[in-house]
Amino acid sequence: MRILYGITKSNFGGAQRYVFDLASEAQKRGHETAVLCGGDGVLVQKLKAENIRVISIPGFGRDISWFKDFIGLCFIFKTIWKEKPDVFHINSAKMGGAGIFAGRILRVPHIIFTAHGWAFNEPRPEWQKIVIKFFSWLTVIGAHKTICVSRRLKHDIEHLPFIKHKLLLIRNGIAPFALLSREQARQTLVPSISSETVLIGALSELHPVKGLDVLLEAWKEFKPGRDSVLVLIGGGQEEQKLKNMAQNMSISDSVIFKGFVENARGLLSGFDIFVMPSRSEALPYAPLEAGEASLPVIATRVGGLPEIIENEKTGILVGKENTSELAQALSFLSKNKHIREKLGAALHAFVQENFSREKMFRATFETYE
Repeated sequence: MRILYGITKSNFGGAQRYVFDLASEAQKRGHETAVLCGGDGVLVQKLKAENIRVISIPGFGRDISWFKDFIGLCFIFKTIWKEKPDVFHINSAKMGGAGIFAGRILRVPHIIFTAHGWAFNEPRPEWQKIVIKFFSWLTVIGAHKTICVSRRLKHDIEHLPFIKHKLLLIRNGIAPFALLSREQARQTLVPSISSETVLIGALSELHPVKGLDVLLEAWKEFKPGRDSVLVLIGGGQEEQKLKNMAQNMSISDSVIFKGFVENARGLLSGFDIFVMPSRSEALPYAPLEAGEASLPVIATRVGGLPEIIENEKTGILVGKENTSELAQALSFLSKNKHIREKLGAALHAFVQENFSREKMFRATFETYE
């Protein structure tokens, strides 16, 4: 088959990783594969390293720009006309709308849209949520099939008319990966760290929806007098704001911003606790990787996170933006090593059984037929 993947941005968040995994596997299976995306980010570099053809859309990004987006739409039309794909697998909202419009007009046989999250679930004015939900519905109407990566995502939209038969639940999956030794990872994250120090971490894009400001507020409540360090791995638009926040709250001495780290998941073995305080999620890779590393996870009760974390069995769930509850969970796990080990082992077993990358590949490629 000729398969064209499409995504708006070329950074390396969860949706980009999903595209990378599928495109790599499709090419390995002998399909003619290309990726259409905006920018020249990490996704592009990784795809080129795998000899996967990349088609860059000039000026195409997440922010709305009528002129640039019109040029981008014309470029998408031109690309589909030239490539004549059997399958156009689209990811992200803007690419979803533009790609489905172009793909339908040019009669692509199989248009697949993957929902990695609904923007109407993010904190924003109510009128915006209504408008975004309408356009999300149009996107699903236009696709031949829509993959929802969590049960919650499917539930959020399946009540709308004419689309329930188009929705498929196919969860993200991961494969085992190499971890550094605990000592190597800890020394890389925090040089000269004591073996007794509890190392708590988050691996995330520094974006408002990830709730890292809530984590810093909870850290201030939790931290006084404790031998513990918080490490935030990842870059993004909130980095300077979060650093200023830590400075203003006088917690900078125990909060480390590592920025973007290549193959950061290999460092998870150095953590004692993994935290995901998001305001909205679909079904992210980070807690799956934490489970693969046998870490206990504290996560908010949003989106697909409860489909990975079962409270007090494979981790601890807390309320969204509930600073006190998050601080209490940090305190409880930091004091109880045996509970950390028990929860981490249970999550490891659960992830291996239920979130296989091979299972994701098999179910996804079946939608192309």
